Parts: sequence; structure tokens; C-alpha cells
Amino acid sequence: MTIARASLPLALIVACCRASSGLRMTTSTTSPGDLPLSRKRDMLIEERDLMGPCGSTGSYMSPTWSNRLGCVLTPVSIPGIYTADRPFYWNGIDVGGRMTVIRLLGSSSSSSSSSRSDATRGGGELVVHSPVELDRALIEALSRLGTVAHVISPNYEHVKYARQWAEHYPNARVWGCPGLSDRAPGVGWTGEVPRGARPGGYRPAATKTTTTTSTMTRPVDGMWDWNELMPMHVDAEINPFTGKSFFNEVIFYHVPSRTLLTTDLYWNYPRGDGVTNGQVIDELDNPDCAIEDFGPWELAPSVGRVPPGSILWGKVGMDVLFRPFYNNFMVGGDRRDAFEEIARHVACGGWDVETIIPCHGDIVRGRRLCRMVLERHFGVKCRA
Repeated sequence: MTIARASLPLALIVACCRASSGLRMTTSTTSPGDLPLSRKRDMLIEERDLMGPCGSTGSYMSPTWSNRLGCVLTPVSIPGIYTADRPFYWNGIDVGGRMTVIRLLGSSSSSSSSSRSDATRGGGELVVHSPVELDRALIEALSRLGTVAHVISPNYEHVKYARQWAEHYPNARVWGCPGLSDRAPGVGWTGEVPRGARPGGYRPAATKTTTTTSTMTRPVDGMWDWNELMPMHVDAEINPFTGKSFFNEVIFYHVPSRTLLTTDLYWNYPRGDGVTNGQVIDELDNPDCAIEDFGPWELAPSVGRVPPGSILWGKVGMDVLFRPFYNNFMVGGDRRDAFEEIARHVACGGWDVETIIPCHGDIVRGRRLCRMVLERHFGVKCRA
């Protein structure tokens, strides 16, 4: 039997995943995460079509480099990963911003009974990573996906809208990176990701300069299942001017979709012509990498010239100036070994990364390409 491209809705795939622990399939047992990228691409296009008005091009805003499709929500990874891409202005410059929504396959958190009932009717519990500004269109789109159960502000800088979300979703659990509740006490936090949080299976090398103080691998009561969404506290960073953490970021790995979520640890600003991920191929100087990544495609088309201020911010301020400063000084010196342990776990196979979703810039896809991109960005080299 020949299966057409649009014959297997993503919602059905997710439902099958939820039931897989108690249902033995007589046909293929391939999980959605194991599907080839070409098939995932087709399924993402199909999911966009099924999302109705909130998924059509330009339905929410005019397309820009910071929201290439112009939609309120865009499906980006299989299974159950969506993003809300938005312009974010700093001193009149669009530096871009991206929120990620994860539809949990299981419901292991200690949510209230009313939340569980709503989640069952709406399609499950949602985790919101790095929240953007709430508006009616986003609220309605999220309600069609499920129930907002967890809201995460993953570093010190991405906290602007946390209070707005906490107030609008009073039954949601609101989490910050370590120390964020002291810096933003008015949010109404449920708690924080534990300091030194590490995913299960993390095995740092024994080095005398390691500064990580914990291998915390169990969630705080009420959190999501860490076997599904794994946190990693990047606790090897110090601002040399203050002697304190600058971002204090927690990064995440979504196991079912093999997706890495970063806030400011990794960014991927576009080049001036607005071609999707054209900058990645330029920077790696390896055209073969383009075979894996989708490049310009139906859900991330090229958008024409990027504004000069955004180019200056991303390609000069962040790429040329900040990244060397971060690698050489903020995670340099006696912190470098500890940082490289984290970076190698992320880039070199500790996490099997197939998709990178940064809060700033283009999404990257393909195992080989993701590895090369992360090696270059972190300044590490994976063993062959």
C-alpha cells in the first residue's frame, strides 16, 4: 500500500506514542523520532496545514527574518514541538526571539486534577520554554494544542514575560533557572531548576579543574518527566567583570524528537540576504552540509534583505565580538574543562541532537550538521 504524504497526521503519531507503553503494534514500531528527516519535513508541512488559520503564511504578521512564516505558531520538530517566532526589539533593533512549546507525551507532573482533565480534552500538557509576549492569537493557538502546565524562563535574560504568563495561567507551574527567583521575586515562581542539574547518563571526565558542584539528575517535585525533557545547567560560566554568572542558562534536550533547546548559549543569526541558514554553510565552508538541513523551505522561506541593525547585532556584535569573549573569558581559564565537558556531552553524542532550536536565529537540522555547528560554536572538537 502506498501512503500519501498527508496520510499520517502528527496528532495521530503523538497519540500512538502516548499509548505505546501499553499497546503492541502489529505493524511498524518505528517511533516518530526515528523517521528520516525527509519524512519529518513532510509531516511538519502537513501539521501546519492541519493547524488552520494559525498555521497559514502571514496569518499573524508579515513574514520577517524573525518570523519567516508570519504565523502565531509553527510546527518545527516531530513529535509535538512548536515555536512562536517573534521580533524582539532592543534599542530599536530586531534581535529576534523564539518561544518553544513541547507537547508532553506523558503526564507525570503533579498538576491539579482540573489541569489534568483539561489536558486530556485538549491534547495533553504543554511545556513553554522562554515565553514571549502573550496575546489573544497565541492563547487560542495554545488552547488547541493542550493545557499550559509548565512555563520555563531558562536564563537570567529571558524573564521579561514570565509574570504575564504566571498571571494568565495560574494553574501552570512556573520555573526559573537557578537563582532567578531572587532576581525577579515578583513573578510568583513555583521553583527553580536545581543548580548543577544534569541529565541521566551524564558522565563527566575526572578533571582537577572541574567546577560543577552537582550531578543532580532528579527533578524537583511537580516538574515534568526528565526522561522526556532533560535539563543541563551550564554552571561553568562567570562574568569576569562581576565575578558572577551572566546568563546562568539551563539548556534542554527533548528525547523523543532529538531536539536541543538553547536560549543564549547558542544563536544562529541570518546573513544579510535572508536566505535560511545560508550563514551556516558559509561559516562551515562545507557545501555538503546543506544536504541535511532543509535550507529555505515551506515553513522557513527566505525573506529578502535583513535590516542593517539586525545584521550588525547578530553578525558583528554576537558572532565576531561576543562569542570569542564568551569562549575565552566567561567559560575560559580554570572553567574551560568544566564547560567542555558540558559542550561535548551536547555536541558529541551524549545527546543525539538532530534539531537545534535557538531563541535567536534559524533552526538547524541534521545530525552531522548539528554536530559541526555546535563544535564550531563551542570551540570544541569531537573525537572521530
